[in-house]
This record gives sequence, C-alpha cells and structure tokens, in this order.
Amino acid sequence: MTSPPPTSGSAPGLDGTPASWRAAALGTLAGGIAVGALACTSRRGRLVAWLAAGAALASAVPVALASRRPPISPEGAAEALVAAAGADRPTFTIIVPARDEAPVLPRLVRDIAAQDYRREDGSPMFELVVVDDRSSDGSGGAATDAARRAGIDSVTRVVARRGADLPDGKGAALTAVQPDTCNGDVVLVLDADAQLDPGFLRRAAGYFAAGLQAVTARRRVLDRGVGWLEGAQADEQTLDGELNRGRWALGGCSEFRGNGFMIRRDLLRAVGGWRADALTEDLDLSSRIAAAAGVRVAWAIDVEVAEEPVRTLAGLWQQRCRWAEGAVRRTFEHGPAIVRSPELPLSARLDFVAYAGQLTAPSIGLGVLAGAIATGRRGPLAVMASGYLATAMLLGWDALRWESSAGVAPPRPLERLARTVRVALFGGIWLAAVPRALAGLASRRGPIRYQKMAHRGAGDGLGISGA
Repeated sequence: MTSPPPTSGSAPGLDGTPASWRAAALGTLAGGIAVGALACTSRRGRLVAWLAAGAALASAVPVALASRRPPISPEGAAEALVAAAGADRPTFTIIVPARDEAPVLPRLVRDIAAQDYRREDGSPMFELVVVDDRSSDGSGGAATDAARRAGIDSVTRVVARRGADLPDGKGAALTAVQPDTCNGDVVLVLDADAQLDPGFLRRAAGYFAAGLQAVTARRRVLDRGVGWLEGAQADEQTLDGELNRGRWALGGCSEFRGNGFMIRRDLLRAVGGWRADALTEDLDLSSRIAAAAGVRVAWAIDVEVAEEPVRTLAGLWQQRCRWAEGAVRRTFEHGPAIVRSPELPLSARLDFVAYAGQLTAPSIGLGVLAGAIATGRRGPLAVMASGYLATAMLLGWDALRWESSAGVAPPRPLERLARTVRVALFGGIWLAAVPRALAGLASRRGPIRYQKMAHRGAGDGLGISGA
C-alpha cells in the first residue's frame, strides 16, 4: 500500500556552513600543508614524517590483532538468538531510500521476501518501507508490484516523498520514515541495489538478542572479478571492515557504514531520529549515539550485504569527495560532544580523536610533497609514503584472510599479495579527496549538490555467503 506524502523531511538541508567550520577546514588544510613543508626544511621538522609513519604502523598492529577477538562472535550471536524466547526476538523495519531505482528494487524486494526470519506460523518478523524519493521512473510502483508478486505486500508500504524544494540526499530521504512510524524493534537501512542471502535477518537478530543496540553489516562488492576498479573497491571494503571490527574490539568509537546498518528503534528515537542535513547519515548517526548514549557500533562479519561498485573513475571521485566532506563535517559538528561525553569510556574518546586526526594526514602529505619538489629533499616524502603503504598493506593482507565466497578458501599467497598492493595503492585516493573536501567546505557558497550513484541492476552474485 502507498502512504500519503509525509510532512517530515522538509526541513532546510545542507544549504549553509557555519563560519567556524569554514575556518577550521581552512586551518586544517593550510596548517597541514605548512607542517608538511616544514618537514623538508628543518631537522626537527623531519620528525613529523617519522612520527606520522610510526604512529600509523603502531596503531595497525593492535587493530589487526583485536579484529580476531570481537566482543560478540558470530557463534555467540547465534546462541543468543536460540536462547531468546519468541517474544524476545527482535522484529525489523527495513527502510530502503530510493530515487529512480526501478532497475534494482525488484531484486531487493525478492531477497527480502526470501528471508527465513519468520514466526512459527511462517509470518515474517519484518516489514519493508520503501521511500519513493521523487522518482521519475516508477520506482514506487516497481516496489509495490514486486512485493505483491513475492507475497509480502501485506508488510510492505511505499512512502511517497514529494516536493520541489526538499533537501537532497539519503539522510534527507530517511526523514520520511522517522522511528515513531516504524513497527519493528530494530530499524535496518539498505541501499536499493543491496543483495541479501536468506539468512541475513536471522543472523543480524542474534546480535540484538545478545544485547547490542547498533550493528553494521559487512559490505561486499559485486562484480569484483570484472576489472581492477571493481576488485579494488571490494578489497577496500574488506580492509575497512578490519579497521572497524578492530576498533570495536579495542573499545573504540566504531561506526556505521551506509548500506546494511541497524539500530534499535528506541535508541534512534532517543537521539532525535534521522536528520535531513546529514551529508553522510551513517557517520552522523554513529556520532550521535556515541555522544548521547555511549553506544558503539558492532561490526558483524557474518551479516553480509552485497552492492554494486562505482563503475567509473569520475563517479568514484565524486563519491569519495562526498564521503570525505561528510567525515569532516561530522568531526566539526559532533567531535566536541564525543570528546566530552560522560557516556563514553576514555578508550572510545581517544579512539575518536585518533581517527579524526587522520583527516590532517593528507594535508601534511601535500605539504611534504610540495616541500620535496621545492627543496629537492625527498627523504621525508619517502618516509611518509613508505609508512602509509606499509600500514595499508599490513591491514590489507590481514583483512584478506576473510575473503571467501560460498565456502571458497581465501586467495593464495601470490594473489593475496597482488591484491594487498592494489588495495594499498587504491587507498591513495583519500590523500587527494580529503584536501579537496576541506577546500570545498571552506570555500563553497550555497547548498551541497548530492551526486547520486546510478545503479544498473547487474551483479555476478559473488560475495554473499549462504550460511
């Protein structure tokens, strides 16, 4: 069924940037470049390169080790679900923001309908809400038809978001389904191109039955065998999972990732629901629940969601610049509250400071590069580049131990080494994207233009286990 147009979501979006943020962005960019340039002009300055490289390597080892001992293992989550009585098992509201997603929505609806997380009478322990965000390709109708064909039309609704002046972006679309309109105990957000195996909700439910309040799924990338770009994105997601799983295990301020993240409805309500002015809704919500409630995000390796890769370099650049600016904005907006939060242990606050501090590294790297060109002293540049590559390769090599599909063993040593080098080099895009985001935040006038990724409905079916 289709609900009437919502009144939520019409608040002003990302159409202004506080002057203090502009100053902080400019200071971070200019200050980092100055510090980096200093590394090439004085002996004391050269310590910057050594300290940066050493700190990166020193932090990588404990993260890699901790990723092997999460607070709750997949086996522990499964046992918690078995032990939970029927009434104690969480139900889900699945929200899918969709703008012109008719090519991919029917596939996702079928995957949701195939979920085996059901009551004894076979009725689903979930509902599906699709936000038709001003689509012009019939996305809402495609979702409704797919739900009827799949037999879940009784638990499916399409929320039509209409209006010429509504803010753009996924976070803005989510405001059409605030927590009070959800029936499930847990709210799950999926991108329209997501693909799930039938056990996704059942495995996710185990983590909430074990007492967790916020969980993010492991993201897998489809078509990873098609080309270099697709494969690099797939391995980047695996490396990112290693980082967040390790941070979670170390007591750090771990975070949601945008496709397949889940939160208790009551917690979402307590922190104010969705916000239209969040450029990266996953980081924004991660920070709000950390600061207000001391909740850290669990990273579930066995709860997998597959998604399409970005197909072009231009599209990838646009996406990473948006992600980078979202990270910067999140830091400026929520960083002080996180650092001062009495709800968070010291380990989580220090982890946030260290993670946010990485946003200065690309600017320092730019300064080192400029200094090396100007002075001919390439030693500091070599030290920083080597430290970055060594850290990325250490984590990449370790993370690829998880890389498997349908029971296939992890890659052989030579393939694993080649993919480790590839993902380390691919990560260099952030060294350009972060300074670009800082410059954009400092200088932009007017609203941010949200660049939506186009989905075509392809996929090789790899990357989702059938456990």
